[in-house]
Amino acid sequence: MKDQRRFLLVLRRMDVGGIEQATQTLAEALADVGHEVHVLVLKGSSRRRLSSNVHVHHLDVDRASRRGTGLAQHLLDRLVLSPLIKGSGFVWRGKRCTRVFSAFVAELEATHGDFDMILIRGQGAFENLWAFDDPRAWRVVEAITGRFADSRRGRWLTRVLYRDKQVISVSHGVEQALNTYLETRDVPLAAHEVIYNAVPTGKLERLACAPISPTLPRPYLVHVGRLVPVKNQARLLRAFDLAIQQGLDHDLAIIGDGSQRSALEALAGELSLEGRVHFLGHQANPYPWVKHADALVLSSDFEGLGVVLIEALALNTPCIACDVPGGISEVLIDEQRRLLCVPDDQALADTMLDAVQHPLEVKPEWLKRFSEDSVVQQLLEITDRSSSHRRQRKFPDASTH
Repeated sequence: MKDQRRFLLVLRRMDVGGIEQATQTLAEALADVGHEVHVLVLKGSSRRRLSSNVHVHHLDVDRASRRGTGLAQHLLDRLVLSPLIKGSGFVWRGKRCTRVFSAFVAELEATHGDFDMILIRGQGAFENLWAFDDPRAWRVVEAITGRFADSRRGRWLTRVLYRDKQVISVSHGVEQALNTYLETRDVPLAAHEVIYNAVPTGKLERLACAPISPTLPRPYLVHVGRLVPVKNQARLLRAFDLAIQQGLDHDLAIIGDGSQRSALEALAGELSLEGRVHFLGHQANPYPWVKHADALVLSSDFEGLGVVLIEALALNTPCIACDVPGGISEVLIDEQRRLLCVPDDQALADTMLDAVQHPLEVKPEWLKRFSEDSVVQQLLEITDRSSSHRRQRKFPDASTH
């Protein structure tokens, strides 16, 4: 490939969450158009099988940083510095981890050549590698997590994590939230871009052709997501119960697992929803259920972007969601906005009824912003600008002297 670039994508774990899915999609999209792509997992083994044209590496930077003299530093950090300054554990750990990471990057580049861009995704990776200072490095922010108090200590911790970093937010909603948070703590960024996560439409369509097992006895709505507080599936269950009382003749399939599963199953029992709500647990391939649902329902209190909404639209399944901070309102545009509701049980119930009584036709143009081609092109434009700036700094115009 004439204009081949070399990318390194870094994340803490490679499990089944949204960050991991977005990383895999991006890595494979870049590799499929001829770029050289490396993925580095900082903790544990990968639970995902990436395409053979993506180079996958594993390096537990925290464990590796404790070897030799690093062990004494680790003990000092853990027993003295971290207890002395609450919340500062990542500061000391990050210094050690960054040394290990920098050495690993140097080894990779000695073998494969220099990287054009290094993308670090997720709070865990940010904290472990906060001290990595390289003009090719960008932090990809999916949500504003780990916020520190607006205090002297909190402002210092925020500066450590974000000051003069280059950041890519996955939605304008995340961009606005991050800017507001940093402005209140007087922490500047070096650069801030917005690039949506990509969705591999063709791949999803193939996966969605698999048979559904178990099948459901009625037409149904579907929810896909981790069963954790921020997803607020309790609101979903209460709203579904209200919708049934108002005449909804659908079941609800809940795909996903997490810390709230037992509580949610108990709530479904309290609402007498046995036989109408189906907890299907984690499914490696949820897309057949999404494809055949009459609508996907999202009840979250926050979504950085809401990739599950885009995936549903790619399968021609309309989406119902609460209009909450983040990127949901950037995904559900135009006619879809009537299926956005305030985060309220009754409003969500009313919107479920509206969705099944007045089906919405999904338009292909709603997906163009989230195509792999679009996202890859935006990343290439950033690498072009960054490399141009580096050359200008290295070889300044003689006329300016």
